[in-house]
Amino acid sequence: MRGAAREGGPYRDPPIVPTRGCAIRGVGQSTRIVAGAPMNEVIAIGNGGAIDGVYIGDLACDATGKAAYGISLNIVGTTGNYKGESDAVTRLDDLWIYTPTKDGIIYQGADTQATVTSRVRVRQAGNIGFNVLASDNVFVACEATTADATGQHGFYVGSANCHFHACKAWYFRGYGWHIKGSRNSFMGCEAQDTRLHGWYIEYDKNTFNGCMADTAAMYDVGGTAGTSDGFYFVPGTLTTLTGCMAFDRKPAGKPAQQRYGFNIPTTLKDGGLFVANTGWDNTAGTVNIR
Repeated sequence: MRGAAREGGPYRDPPIVPTRGCAIRGVGQSTRIVAGAPMNEVIAIGNGGAIDGVYIGDLACDATGKAAYGISLNIVGTTGNYKGESDAVTRLDDLWIYTPTKDGIIYQGADTQATVTSRVRVRQAGNIGFNVLASDNVFVACEATTADATGQHGFYVGSANCHFHACKAWYFRGYGWHIKGSRNSFMGCEAQDTRLHGWYIEYDKNTFNGCMADTAAMYDVGGTAGTSDGFYFVPGTLTTLTGCMAFDRKPAGKPAQQRYGFNIPTTLKDGGLFVANTGWDNTAGTVNIR
């Protein structure tokens, strides 16, 4: 496999650009694609053109602070897709992505759709762990952290009709989750140890089930006690929040830091959309209704 780390040294060519139907598969973390020179991304899927059926799995993609992105998906067009598929149908599975100067993975392009990203761990991203700008994709058991000084959000969701299951954002100087899209579903996902809100939901028409917020305004990532909430909803007329938890666990013997567990507009409560949620040890209370 071109680009795999080996005794001769790290990868120094331009980004790896998979061809249609290509599978790049390692044997676990011992298979490493390591950036050895400045480049925009280590792996570029689509590169602004049409492609389908790419699989990347079972390996480490290490940007080493030289590449802006670990993996970039930018798929535009469907000409040539197998049996006329209308989506790119990319698969990313069992990956370790390390130290990009910007995002761990960025999803963009009108046809970066039907992508399934599973069991991917992004570590120490310079900006965002998973930057989701493309619609109609699925994420399962993914997690992210960002760099201590520059990192922002774990997941930025600026798209529609995506599904997130058992994904976790932890240790961030921005938001754990920044939601700026609609018709997205979040099930069993978590934000932990964030400087700003664990969940910052700017757009309406999303659904949250069994999600968690743990210790926003966290001192260890530059937070100030009593300034950030577990869940902060800007709108709320067609968004549902069911069976979620928001708490401050008082790590390392510190006093509570997270302000409200849930900071919601009146319309969420009055519309019966805020159901069976709980929290504890928040500095100003579990629920604030604006």
